[in-house]
Amino acid sequence: MKIKVATTSTGCLDYYNEPHDIDIVRIKLLCDGKELLDGKDITADEFYERLRTNPEWVPKTSQPSIGEMVEYFEDLANRGYTHVFVTTISSLLSGTYNSLYQASQIVADKIDVTVYDTKTVCFSEGYFALQAKKMFELGMGIGQVIEKLDHMKENNTIFFAVDSLTQLVNNGRLSGAKAFFGKLLKIKPILQVQGTGEIVAVEKTRNIKKALKKIADNVKEYTKGREFFAHILYAGDSELKDYFLEILKDELGIENLYEAPSTPVVGAHIGPDVIGIGIFLE
Repeated sequence: MKIKVATTSTGCLDYYNEPHDIDIVRIKLLCDGKELLDGKDITADEFYERLRTNPEWVPKTSQPSIGEMVEYFEDLANRGYTHVFVTTISSLLSGTYNSLYQASQIVADKIDVTVYDTKTVCFSEGYFALQAKKMFELGMGIGQVIEKLDHMKENNTIFFAVDSLTQLVNNGRLSGAKAFFGKLLKIKPILQVQGTGEIVAVEKTRNIKKALKKIADNVKEYTKGREFFAHILYAGDSELKDYFLEILKDELGIENLYEAPSTPVVGAHIGPDVIGIGIFLE
């Protein structure tokens, strides 16, 4: 079979520092009546700079249309591909998975499309695509790849902290206790992307730096001495990122982690001043 691996733009592969032959399905940012393609028409640096200079700006996002995805899949078929394997942002955080799945059914007589819900976001999402690509290059079949990815899905998480909950609450991306957090927006919670694909608040602190130290404790508990791959996710605040890196070095002895900026589409929902860590248990 001739297979193409793809992932959604929220997987941060636009900023990955090694070459890869993975297509990027771009989610859209709606800005001043225009549609900007995530990572192509607007980069992470450009987005967060604009958000800082205009803190009242609340951009919206939109998943690719079914028609656009049908065209994409048909183009791959015309180029001789027999299969497409697409990893997506959590279906509970975006409608992109559903758009891709519906498009895959329309083209089923032309090309075999597998749409895989990673149940996560940011570089953790992109990491699924990178691993899938490696496994296909080793000659694994689709069933084998899915089995491996399912194991990864059961053994990964993201812990992160945000300086303000406003955009998460307003955009409905924070599950549970919305009214509570609406009253306490000065709380600096520790948030987790859980196995269900939801973002939930697991603890609360009064200070962003205390939250980051608590995240280090959570990482220690989550890994419990096991080998793991980890990466840093951040949203434009380099000073906060450097502070968190020092905490991880001092508290856990880990350093030289891969750093991936959250894409504009993710930033539209979580806002600036976000820092966290994604973990995959080996």
